[in-house]
Amino acid sequence: MAEHFDNHDILSQNTTQDNVIKMLFTHKQIVAIMLRECLPEFNGVPLNFITEKCLDGLEDADYLIGDKTHGNAGIDMDICIHARLPKDLDSQVGVIINIEVQQNFHPGYDIIKRGIYYGCSLIAMEKETVFADSDYDNLKKVYSIWICLDVPLDKANTIIRYGMAELCPTDVTHGVHRIGAPYDLLEVMMVCLNDKYENGGEVVIDMLRTLFSQRLSKEEKQKLLKEKYSITFTQEKQMKFNYYEYVKETNLKIGEEKGRVEGREEGFQLGAIQTRKTVVTNMLHQGMSEKDIQATLGLNANQVRELIREVQSNVQGEATGHL
Repeated sequence: MAEHFDNHDILSQNTTQDNVIKMLFTHKQIVAIMLRECLPEFNGVPLNFITEKCLDGLEDADYLIGDKTHGNAGIDMDICIHARLPKDLDSQVGVIINIEVQQNFHPGYDIIKRGIYYGCSLIAMEKETVFADSDYDNLKKVYSIWICLDVPLDKANTIIRYGMAELCPTDVTHGVHRIGAPYDLLEVMMVCLNDKYENGGEVVIDMLRTLFSQRLSKEEKQKLLKEKYSITFTQEKQMKFNYYEYVKETNLKIGEEKGRVEGREEGFQLGAIQTRKTVVTNMLHQGMSEKDIQATLGLNANQVRELIREVQSNVQGEATGHL
């Protein structure tokens, strides 16, 4: 089940670079492949079972979260999903998955430590949301998955995991270990991609390299995603995918570190305004109604009407200029 928050205006005037990425992960098939290939709880489970039974609330796209939801933690996560486990569909929350996309592999601190911080914050947030009072036995495992783009060649197209393990001398425990691994509640995963290097045959690596490729055209990406992974796009998701490609093609960086270099962020926001107008123009040309545009872009009615007014005003101005 997806986690719901009020702040889900994907294309608002406060659009950040990370919001472009979030759109791609409203696609159940993309998330399902990641879960099946990366999380042991989902290994071998049919993709249609994962999408229909374990990610039943994901289509709402309201799980895109911001720093207001994290109180004193002061963090702004890209994506947080509450999923049911295939072996325990009765529980609303079986596992919590945080997904981050990181372009800068050396941002001035160790990404692994940031992943641990995010994971610990999510575990702390389970109290009074996933379990109550002192019922710590109901803690759910947290995965913090970091999709790192353009990593150095020595780590290219690999998946590196960091978890918790039992360490105790056998002469003390006499070879007796805890059954059920109750300590296995946090794992940080680095999915390291490099579009220029062809090694790495794992399914999730290949899928994500295709999705984030700088070399492939939009049409080539969609063809490969459909043929290899049965990933197709509805009209709504097609517009979101087009928006991502538009931003990428205009060299607006994705996954930029939040809160750094205000001038760059302001420049992105100015570019995003023009991009929204272009997207709305394309939607109107396709005959989409105001209601459909509102649902697709996550904007309210007033925002859509204002964009349409500006688009129509620009068209009229251009027509007058040609007279």
